[in-house]
Amino acid sequence: MESDREGEGHGRTRAGGLAASDQFVERHAHISGRGLISSSALGLSDGLVTNLAFLTGFSGAVANIDLIRFAGLAAMLAGAVSMFFGGVLSARSEFDLFKADSKREAYEIENEPEEEAWELKQIYMAKGLTEPEAEMVVRRLSLDKERFLEDMLANEVHIHRDNLPNPYTLGSVIGLSFLLGALVPLVPYYVAASRHEAVAASVVSSLAFLFAAGEWKGRIVNRRAWRSGLETLAIGAVAAGILFLIGSAFVFV
Repeated sequence: MESDREGEGHGRTRAGGLAASDQFVERHAHISGRGLISSSALGLSDGLVTNLAFLTGFSGAVANIDLIRFAGLAAMLAGAVSMFFGGVLSARSEFDLFKADSKREAYEIENEPEEEAWELKQIYMAKGLTEPEAEMVVRRLSLDKERFLEDMLANEVHIHRDNLPNPYTLGSVIGLSFLLGALVPLVPYYVAASRHEAVAASVVSSLAFLFAAGEWKGRIVNRRAWRSGLETLAIGAVAAGILFLIGSAFVFV
């Protein structure tokens, strides 16, 4: 009777979608989608700094605000498309490199199993395992060639198939983030009546956004938020200032 109750309790645990052993697993909060967050932050900051620097530099050389608006819009769209395809090509290249590494390691495991086992044993010993412990781990892994290959790639090449980004997801995240970031310095040029007002409003709004974006990134990675915000703001301010001075030196319209 007691064993029946134990079986029923075990069945309820399984039915609830939680294995009994999971009750004792310590769980921690991790940053989910860290690769996409990083890519989004890159696209946002790159789009904002690029278009802010371009617009301030172009405004220093050109007096016609309609021309500045058109140029800023063209730069934003061109940059977003470029970032999208750059992200796609980057992810595809990473996947191709992973396939090449997998093929090479699989060949070596098939044709040079003892040498590969020795390499993996040295890796585990370098991590702190004793030689008998490392030999036991490698012996267990060698019983399953797929697991052995996966472990070799993780330890020798430092990459796992599950960590490879989807090319089109990565490209879309970077491209759309660039588009959003580039809009921030561009919008004031469509709202303000004069070039000088547009430049001032664009710089102020962009620097405020840069600080907020840097602070957000700092909170995610557990850095001092204000320091991260100031670093991001300083980069944008320096880039915009340099290009404005360059543009002012080459006034042609």
